[in-house]
Amino acid sequence: MDINYKETTSADFFYTLNQRVNNFFQTNNLSPKTNAFGVFKAVLFSLVYLGLYAGVIFAAGNNALLLFCFALMGFIQICIVLNLGHEGVHSSFSNSKIVNSIFAYTFDLIGSSGYLWRMRHVYSHHPHPMIPEHDVDIQQTGLLTFMPMKEPKSFFKHQHIYVPFLYCFYTLNAIFKRDWEDFFSNKIGTKVVKHSPLAVFSFILSKILYYTYSLVLPLMLSGCYWPIVLLGFVLMHIMASLSAAVALFPAHLYEDSIFPEPNEKGEMNTDWAQHQMSVTMDFGTNKKAVAFFFGGINYHIVHHLFPTVAHVHFPEIQKILEATAKEFNVEYKHKPSLRTALCSHWQLLKKNGVAHMSEIY
Repeated sequence: MDINYKETTSADFFYTLNQRVNNFFQTNNLSPKTNAFGVFKAVLFSLVYLGLYAGVIFAAGNNALLLFCFALMGFIQICIVLNLGHEGVHSSFSNSKIVNSIFAYTFDLIGSSGYLWRMRHVYSHHPHPMIPEHDVDIQQTGLLTFMPMKEPKSFFKHQHIYVPFLYCFYTLNAIFKRDWEDFFSNKIGTKVVKHSPLAVFSFILSKILYYTYSLVLPLMLSGCYWPIVLLGFVLMHIMASLSAAVALFPAHLYEDSIFPEPNEKGEMNTDWAQHQMSVTMDFGTNKKAVAFFFGGINYHIVHHLFPTVAHVHFPEIQKILEATAKEFNVEYKHKPSLRTALCSHWQLLKKNGVAHMSEIY
């Protein structure tokens, strides 16, 4: 079933917001794509990653050095995919399709798939965030639930306690299980998928190259015993997994999250922009470090409303957004820090792990 939002009119919030944002770029003679600061970050994170990888390959039997480099690589991987890959799949980094496509493949650098990530993220999550059956990012795993349930599994009441352990294996699950399931299924969300022979070849080749550079070469060249190298590989993914969970989950999955559903005709009761506002939250927008490392993902409402705009412009657009939302009496959801956003996510897990609020206490 296709989703249909209400039509936006010239009297609506998003019409005015869009005009004001366009005027911001025109008045300041700015491109909505990245600027020198964005390029600097792309180069910086890439060089740091290469340096850490060199530390792994040339560890010369130094176990401590190898484990340190592997662990920090996990964090920098997330910085790379959020600052480069995320913008690549949205075509927001550059006006060049080639540059954006190359950056999208940074997801393959961490063992995932830029090809699949574009499908999941751009064609499922962004058009229909938080809509059950349509947003693949909220599909239930059987081990925890983000959505309220009438009869949750009995162990879900403890999910807020054991979820940090599950989040440690987020990227390992993606590269060894989710990607393969998605690739060989015929659907991603409600979108029917048919892969070309080239896509099949590229997907398998990227996996082989990833396992080779991240695991086989360190086993052969680092001079460290294989259990230490395997430990480093797992440690890298634990760091990447926790970094990804911290950056990505709070923006939609917070204590007061809603999961709107269309009527039997597929019609929503709001327009597209109002829906994005109702299911998305900004956090820590006054914390420059969060935006620096995580590619402005904390300005998540701005990103959802203007996905083809580079994150370096989000702070200025957020000011326009907040003022316009206030003017139109549209709720703007925001947490002051990453810590409070994570606490709100934890409360969601605690609340939705039980059937009745009284069971929480």
